[in-house]
Amino acid sequence: MSERTVADIRQEIAAERQRLDDNLTALEGELLSGVPFVAGGLVAAALLIFATARRRKRKKPKPTAITLSWKLR
Repeated sequence: MSERTVADIRQEIAAERQRLDDNLTALEGELLSGVPFVAGGLVAAALLIFATARRRKRKKPKPTAITLSWKLR
């Protein structure tokens, strides 16, 4: 087993923290670059839902077999 001093261990820990900080910064950058796409997708989904709901409200419902047979009675 190699003998490491306290200073060596502290340097290793500092280097590891620096690597982790760099990784975190890169990950945050990647996440922030995807935010416009997510927001655009949410807006597109909201518009699609709104347009579908408006179209359904305007159309008269088609008569089903049960309603036709009830009217023919």
